[in-house]
Amino acid sequence: QKFLRAARGTATCPPLDSRHRSPPRAMSFIEGLKAIPADLAAVPTREGKMRRAGQLAKIVLDEFTGVLKMVPYGIRAMRTHRSLPDARAPAGRDGVSIARDVRYADAPRAVMDIYLPRGVSIDDATRAVSETVSDSTTTAQQDSPVSSSAPDDDKLPVALFVHGGVWAVGEKWQFAPMASRLAEEGVVTCVATYTLFPKARADTMWREVSDAVTWTLDNVDRYGGDADRVTLLGHSAGAHVCSMALLHRCGVTSDVTGVTVDRRQPKCYVGLCGVYDVARHYDYEDSRGVALVSTMGRCMGGKGRFEQCSPLRVLRANAEVVGSNPAFQICADADAEERRKERERAEAAAAELAAAEMAASIAATKKKEHHINWAPMSMLDTDGDGDMCVPVADIVEEAAAVAEARLVDLEKKPESGADDDADATRGFRDARDSAATSRAVTPVPGPPPGALAGDDAARMSGYWRLSGNAPSARGPDGPVAPAASQLSGVNAPGCFPPTYLLAGCADHTVPWFESAEFHLALRDASVPSRLCLYLKESHGEFVVGWRPRPKPASRGERD
Repeated sequence: QKFLRAARGTATCPPLDSRHRSPPRAMSFIEGLKAIPADLAAVPTREGKMRRAGQLAKIVLDEFTGVLKMVPYGIRAMRTHRSLPDARAPAGRDGVSIARDVRYADAPRAVMDIYLPRGVSIDDATRAVSETVSDSTTTAQQDSPVSSSAPDDDKLPVALFVHGGVWAVGEKWQFAPMASRLAEEGVVTCVATYTLFPKARADTMWREVSDAVTWTLDNVDRYGGDADRVTLLGHSAGAHVCSMALLHRCGVTSDVTGVTVDRRQPKCYVGLCGVYDVARHYDYEDSRGVALVSTMGRCMGGKGRFEQCSPLRVLRANAEVVGSNPAFQICADADAEERRKERERAEAAAAELAAAEMAASIAATKKKEHHINWAPMSMLDTDGDGDMCVPVADIVEEAAAVAEARLVDLEKKPESGADDDADATRGFRDARDSAATSRAVTPVPGPPPGALAGDDAARMSGYWRLSGNAPSARGPDGPVAPAASQLSGVNAPGCFPPTYLLAGCADHTVPWFESAEFHLALRDASVPSRLCLYLKESHGEFVVGWRPRPKPASRGERD
């Protein structure tokens, strides 16, 4: 359940399940092989060409080995995709169904698969509409209204997923396990494809994805989805295309001159291991020796177009336009409630710990005082005032009385020391709040137990700011810090939507710091953003590590 809470509009970014790990492959073999002659031609000497040929051979071998390792997942994904019943069929269905190849634009690859949760169906009018391109759906709906199978109160959240693949590869069926699992959790899931390189450049891709967003906002209610709760998700190159599509809808990309752009935005955006600064990622690929054989540079149109094809650069150049969203108010009440619950949990844990320590102390005292294994028959009285020899019975009786008095004092301490406990609790709160404040500014020097994913990892890395450089909202008593726990509100047209960025620290294909830089740029542009880091996840695990929802055990199995 990596994206479920983000798709539903809630806050927590849960740790990923690291049991299913598969190395990602981010190389289009055909396009990569086409670039090898130019790569070798750039090397001036014969000896250098030989060394470079050896490096390229190793790269190709590694990619081929990675593809072979992905074969079991590919078989499982294809079986999942083929086994799902057709949502357009009139026959009754039990479980997730799929509407295949629903067209959202004119391009041959401008299609999507829509995964419907159990109990959601589409009617005959919707089946007819799904076969054609909806150019002006809003007008058509007003002229010929179509009743949805689900009332407005029962509309489900929607996830529109855009795949990656170095802008050159990727098919819908490859993500059937993820999409079907999301549908099992009650999310109407759309998996869209778009025209790939070399048949299209990056600007064509993000315009097609923008068309997919428009179609989803206009038509998803016919499939039981809520157009007001659409979450756009992109992975790797798909995250780059999605980010540029959202900036395109903000009207700040270079291809919007003289073009009418739909300014509506989805409820939120989830970027998974995305490329947000093309020039910086090109340098990273060059350090790995794959820059020339990668399709990224050619897909963008050459180095001269890197800046205008980089979401990070476009965002920074248009921060006032993209982030000036007066209708969007971050929900501070949810954050205050979460902090209150966190304080209550901490206080309860502290009280429980104190009670356990008290019980342990009493038990230890009882054991120590009431288990005398050896004593001399008598002891000398060195005071000189009494008898020279004190019987052992008197010694034991005196020790027992002392122990009993000590136990009484320990048991009365919680009542008599209530004020002291209150002072200690206040000191505990102050220390915790101070630690939280310093932790929001400087990284924690070492990972605490259990803090290995999500917000904790981002905080440990120093990429956690409650409000960043963005101006805080103002309440009746002064400034109110924007909520870090929930990104919600009214998203105004033409402004970048609230964003969740997920990245893996073990990702060698797209380093996690590229997501971190985009997160800080969004914050500086007053765009609500959260960065969740996962220390053990690599590039492909965010989209290929999905399994069907476990079936509940039968009564006989439970017995």
